[in-house]
Amino acid sequence: MAARFAAALDALAPGGRLALAVSGGADSLALLLLADGWTRAAPDRRLYVLTVDHGLRPESARETGAVAAQATALGHDHAVLRPNRPLPRRGLEAAARACRYELMAAWCRAAAVPALATGHTLDDQAETLLMRLERGSGLDGLSAMAPETRLGDIRLLRPLLGFRRAETAALVARAGLHAADDPMNHDPAFERVRIRRAMTTLGLDAEGLAATADRLRRDRAAIETLVDDLVRRAFTLSPAGVGGIEVAALRGTPAPLVERALARLIRAVGGGAYPPRRDRLDRLAALIAGDGDFPGATLGGCRFLPGRGHVRVLREARRLGPDLELGAGAAGVWDGRFAVVAGAQPVTIAALGAHRPQGLPALPAAERQVLPAVFSQGRLIAVPTLEFGTPQAARLRYCAPSMFSA
Repeated sequence: MAARFAAALDALAPGGRLALAVSGGADSLALLLLADGWTRAAPDRRLYVLTVDHGLRPESARETGAVAAQATALGHDHAVLRPNRPLPRRGLEAAARACRYELMAAWCRAAAVPALATGHTLDDQAETLLMRLERGSGLDGLSAMAPETRLGDIRLLRPLLGFRRAETAALVARAGLHAADDPMNHDPAFERVRIRRAMTTLGLDAEGLAATADRLRRDRAAIETLVDDLVRRAFTLSPAGVGGIEVAALRGTPAPLVERALARLIRAVGGGAYPPRRDRLDRLAALIAGDGDFPGATLGGCRFLPGRGHVRVLREARRLGPDLELGAGAAGVWDGRFAVVAGAQPVTIAALGAHRPQGLPALPAAERQVLPAVFSQGRLIAVPTLEFGTPQAARLRYCAPSMFSA
């Protein structure tokens, strides 16, 4: 099992610094044990163990402490991450998952750890396929989980997708560890539990379902290469996060390819974790590529300005994230799109808005309104994307999802 894991992780090329998402369940503990062995095989490898404690159950503090003790016993750093806002009762499962990824990606970014590994198994893959089939997902959803995706500029790796849940449980038992058993994993109020029970009742084969997801993922990859070509011909994206569409390059292209390309552009400009619904993308594609002037539209946190041959795409001002306050030398992400490192003094990163200081390069008001700007004690001191003001006040790097497939 160790050799299979090492081969799977090496194929993902995680680099020397790798974070692990370890909740204390059997799958994540198996991930920790296997990654520990992988780390010891090379002196330049280092693991960081992350546990998110939502505080939803009285046992969570004890379980978090057990993970910390195990990580420490193996000689690895451990961090407990806690959300700073309550989770909604409706859609708790999805909200908790999104919160965990947000917290862990932020930690990785601050610690300069480029990759995060999770303990998703082949059984999780099969369940995900059925969950998405029930929701009526298309090819993207039915491709289920990929071995590698991205959380902004952080790589999300799943090296256990080829392993069965029974294998991870057996490994943890042989190591003499006690895995946490979250009651949510047995509560039929949650979708994944219902799907898991249905698989048993119907006698569905997890390996067959996972193989189906893998075949669909290969089909999807082939389509994505065509979308890459369309993106290169039709779209542009500036370092300031301003998109452009050459309308003529879209005409005559099959609608599904145009919709996929627009979804990428929207994620790149809007910084969202997920693309808009396909029916909305379909309507937008028809508007942009149709005859006559494009009247303008908003979708996915983006504003598509009116135009004919060329359409500009901006971040929607009312959907911008909150101001980002950073101490001297501190790092953070503003609006989910700009990775920022402060200079020698505390700064606030916020939208430029209506500010128009003398010497600022001329550009349309709509674009100027949503640019990231650096403020100190309420005073505008820099607009890095325009090379205006004090360049050492803060370093900005655009980190929204790429318009190109991996």
